[in-house]
Amino acid sequence: MGKLSLSKCQPIEIDADNPFKNDVLGREENITVLTQFITSFEQSIVLCIDGGWGQGKTTFIKMWQQYLKNQHIPTIYFNAWESDYTDDALIALIGEISLAIDNLSGEAESKAKGLLSIIKDKIRYLIKDGSSKEWLTIVSAIGSFISKGHIKADKIAEFATNLNAALAKDQIEKYEKSKQVLLEFKQALSRLAECYSSNEEKKPLVIFIDELDRCRPDFAIEVLEKAKHLFNVDNIIFVLATDKTQLGHSIRAVYGQGLDVNGYLRRFIDFDYLLPLSNQPYIIYLINKFSLEKYFLKTEKHLGDPKFFLQIIVEKYNLSLREQDAFCNIFNIVVRSNATIYLNEWFFFIFIFLIILKIKFPDIYKNLSNRNISYYYNNSFLYDALKNIHSHHTPNDFVANHYLELLEYLLLEVFEKFRIPILDSVEIIENYVEYFKFDKNKKNRLMGIASSFKDNCVSLPLLLDIKKSIEISNSFKFN
Repeated sequence: MGKLSLSKCQPIEIDADNPFKNDVLGREENITVLTQFITSFEQSIVLCIDGGWGQGKTTFIKMWQQYLKNQHIPTIYFNAWESDYTDDALIALIGEISLAIDNLSGEAESKAKGLLSIIKDKIRYLIKDGSSKEWLTIVSAIGSFISKGHIKADKIAEFATNLNAALAKDQIEKYEKSKQVLLEFKQALSRLAECYSSNEEKKPLVIFIDELDRCRPDFAIEVLEKAKHLFNVDNIIFVLATDKTQLGHSIRAVYGQGLDVNGYLRRFIDFDYLLPLSNQPYIIYLINKFSLEKYFLKTEKHLGDPKFFLQIIVEKYNLSLREQDAFCNIFNIVVRSNATIYLNEWFFFIFIFLIILKIKFPDIYKNLSNRNISYYYNNSFLYDALKNIHSHHTPNDFVANHYLELLEYLLLEVFEKFRIPILDSVEIIENYVEYFKFDKNKKNRLMGIASSFKDNCVSLPLLLDIKKSIEISNSFKFN
């Protein structure tokens, strides 16, 4: 047995001289286009890189950051999730800019430190004001004394009137001061951004904000507000890497489920860029990384190529990069730890499909058991699995649909032959087509698959053994 190789979806190593050296997803074209886009603006913009969980957003922006550095365009990386323990997003953002000064030298460093000192002085007028909370605490305490009879109510009325007047005057003065401070803050911030550019050509400071969708809702909203309102100055570009769907859930948690999230986000985000999916190149990379090719080569290919089926189903089921990595870890564990594994083509089709269900549709996967093995419209696993497979068919995608229908037939063969061993393929297919109201073309395609299927080893006990083998992966810890 070969050495077992397990891993999580680790960030790829980004080479300083060539950030695309280890890029297996073809991101270079996306990044060069986006660089041209953001540097064409003279004013500040906010660009959102929108991608779902596990689609490689962090790797993408870190690769882009290194590319910009090589183009002598200054950058700052801000992980919002690691900073949401703070009470004020503005302090966290300025803190990251302050840390970046260490990368400067000579006159630029001296000038940047001077401007940063000015900015820090202005921040106290722009951060959250806790004075109101302090006064509320005092008033609450006084209220307690009144209720206990220690202070007469008529005496406190005069105090409350004076207190309200003092608070109102204080807030007005702070508002008037903050307007002037905000102007001075933005001017200093714009000049500070210029310090990070290493040559005479005017280039923007690009601030990458990552993991915004993972922050607590109020902090995520505050980062958006600060980025748009306080940092909306020349020479600064914001790039947000986030799952907008998840970010929308966070916003609704604060403002209510009826909020128009897209309308709300348009107040802060100028442009959206949907991170392109690159499923097939990555699964091929993982097959090579885990040395899985040899297992596919051992199979006969009367029904089709299991490796090609894997590429198709990864795309059809829209597996994220992390999900693809999880798939290959499970696959790798099973084929390396089970010496008696049944290496033929139909086995791999079902094996691959069950791992996909485990990752993407665990509720369907859990229903596969020997407790309920009746006809498919009474069997929750088979019924749900068949509906699930059929829902991934795409019009005119004949090759992919063929492999999906092959999977449908294999599952029908497993359950129907177990229920009534004497049933032939024609009866199985006719019952299936009639129940789901499929057309004649569907029936003919399934009949064609049945005519090519000569292996009588498909059985429900073997299907359950496959699931049992997959469950071995639950005992492994991925480092």
